[in-house]
Parts: sequence; C-alpha cells; structure tokens
Amino acid sequence: MCEGETEQEYFEAARIKYGLTTAEIILADNTIGPAPISVVECAEGKCAERGGYDKVFCVFDRDGHESFERARKKIKTLADRKKKPLAIREAISIPCFEFWVLLHHERTDAPFTKCADVIDRVRNHMPGYEKADAAIAKQLMARVEDALGNADWIEGRAENNGYNPYTSVHHVLRHFAQVSNQKVNA
Repeated sequence: MCEGETEQEYFEAARIKYGLTTAEIILADNTIGPAPISVVECAEGKCAERGGYDKVFCVFDRDGHESFERARKKIKTLADRKKKPLAIREAISIPCFEFWVLLHHERTDAPFTKCADVIDRVRNHMPGYEKADAAIAKQLMARVEDALGNADWIEGRAENNGYNPYTSVHHVLRHFAQVSNQKVNA
C-alpha cells in the first residue's frame, strides 16, 4: 500500500523484477489527502477483505505529514493486537522516498532538511530523475543490491543520526526476494 505514485511505480518495477504475479501494488485512496494515516487505513481495509493478504507493507514517508507518528503507532497496534492481529508492517523513509532512491547510488548518512534536497542529490546520479517515472523505476532495479546494502548500513546508524536520514523500504525488497525464491524452490 503506497502513499504516492513514485512508490507505486518503483514497487511495480520490483514486482516484475522478482516475478511476483500475485503481489499487488496499491496506491492508497487519498480522498482525505496524501497522508500516512490514509495509507494505514486503506491497508487495514484491504486486510479485512475476504481472502486477505499474507503480508501488507505500508509505504510512506516523513516529509511534512502530521499523521506520520500516528500512522506508525496504528500499524504497531494492528500488528500487536491479541485478537486477529494483522500481518502489517511499515516501510518508511525519512525525509522522503527519494532517500531510498538515493541509496541505489550512494551510501550517506548526511541529514536532509527537505525532500527537494534529496532529489537534487539523486539528480547528481540521474540527471533526468523525475518522480513517478516508470522508466526510471525500471532503471533502478539494476542497482537494488547496492540499495539493500546501503539501507542495512543506514539502519545500523539510525539511532546515532536521529533517524535523519532513514529508510526501512529494504525490508519490502527482501520480502519480495524471499517470496520469489520460495516460488522458484517450490
């Protein structure tokens, strides 16, 4: 469940890369605005549908959203509840999803004050970078292993850098890889 079109394009490219025919990449219904809590509420609704899902990742970023911490808390509550816990996890980026994109090209723990700064840094590596571009998302798949390693590194430094920057998006890609390997080995 994605907050924006950039994330949706990226995960659609990843779904194809890993050959996952049953994975759904869904753009949250943002009728009340593009906010993290909207992503979580849409994911909760999808989990309640007949058939359900094995696992749902809520992909959203910190940006300037007032509901960021509220959304994170709701995910934890839904996942930890005693009666019918949901297989729901967060996949967040601070300050924005473009930090995950940047990790495809470089390892950095330099703090960012706004998303535009991250996008400028991405454009040092990809001069034509634009948000929600399917062709760029497909290009990034060639560098996923670099991003995974860099994300593991930043995760280990997160507490020391005040979680700026930070991402947990790599957990979604690792899950895709695991499911893909299970499919191949089945």
